[in-house]
Amino acid sequence: MDNLVLRALQSPFNSQTRSAEIKEFSNDIFSFFNTKTRSGKFVNHQTALCLSAVYNAIDQISNDIAKLPKSVFEKVEKDRFRKPEHPVDYLISKRPNALMTQFSFHKALMVSALLRGNGIAVILRDSFTGIQTSFDFVHPDHLNDIRKKDGQLFYYIKGYKRSLNSEEVIHIPGFSFNGISGISIFKYAAQNLGAALSSETFADENFKSKGLLAGILKTTKPLDPQPKIKLADAMEQRLSKGGTHNIGVLDEGMDFMSITANAQEASLIDWKKTSIEDIARWFNIAPHKIKHLDKATLSNIEQQSLEHGSDTIAPWAKRIEEEYDYKLFTEEERSSLYVKFNTNALIRTDVKTKGEYYGRAINFGWHTRNEIRNLEDYNSLEGLDTPLTPANTLTQEQIEKQFSENGN
Repeated sequence: MDNLVLRALQSPFNSQTRSAEIKEFSNDIFSFFNTKTRSGKFVNHQTALCLSAVYNAIDQISNDIAKLPKSVFEKVEKDRFRKPEHPVDYLISKRPNALMTQFSFHKALMVSALLRGNGIAVILRDSFTGIQTSFDFVHPDHLNDIRKKDGQLFYYIKGYKRSLNSEEVIHIPGFSFNGISGISIFKYAAQNLGAALSSETFADENFKSKGLLAGILKTTKPLDPQPKIKLADAMEQRLSKGGTHNIGVLDEGMDFMSITANAQEASLIDWKKTSIEDIARWFNIAPHKIKHLDKATLSNIEQQSLEHGSDTIAPWAKRIEEEYDYKLFTEEERSSLYVKFNTNALIRTDVKTKGEYYGRAINFGWHTRNEIRNLEDYNSLEGLDTPLTPANTLTQEQIEKQFSENGN
């Protein structure tokens, strides 16, 4: 039995007398253990990462979340102001702890949520002021249990001598039935990924044997059972030796008939392409983002890139924003302060899309010209702080003001 399962079962936090409600959380937490599929493959978070499409999907999504600019803003009536001096802003945008940058921290948090269903970090606070000082990322193997008691959640984490209440923990769940604890994607994708792993094994064995998967020795002379076995073993040993040259010598009158892959077996290699599309569905990511370009065109890649931001990245960003808003601000601060992940950063590498967006933002007054310069890390210039207004949308007051300034 897996060591983590043993630790969980032996833990005093996992007694047989706990309620069905508590068991529900534990079942979700430990849903990433080995699942044997109909193909005979065991699928868990480690074996699944052997599939390049799974690895790349997790790497892409976690990288996109990690690279988003993260800031604390204050809402004052209709305006929004950045609050870089707030301690939370430094933790989420610069250095969550002494060992990790914000990029590495948020990437690890997302990898854990995508692979294991739950991304966990402990909020460490100053004992005197109560101000957050750092985030301690929790490896998924160190999460022993989550319990619900008297309407509150308690986390039991290896290395902490006491249970931690929900206000002390950042918890980013993945797909969930109860809205609290996430479920590993491999609990439901196991059969699909097991078949993909089997196709990888088949392809590997096919290449290794150079397509010579099996064969029959044919002879016109009768042989006793024991010599047949010895002859078959000798040929198998010779042909499976490896290397670039394998030469088998048969006695007089013997022929070797190769049994190569039939059409159905050979199609398993092509089926790998289909498995990539299935993996893209499981992770809700566009196929071209995991380097599957079979049906890609310039127009649909551009559209899928926009959908990637709105359908894949934005929901994860929203999860983290809401968790930060509730856990990192006091009740009084929550009325005006909030965390914002700038998903517009995803279009920075697309010059054409970025130029069109900036052009509309300036021409229609969404942003001033200096605000756009600042987004591109250019310094502000004098006279570019006033929003532009399209000439055909001027108000009567603006028109009269222009006429008066011109002396008309």
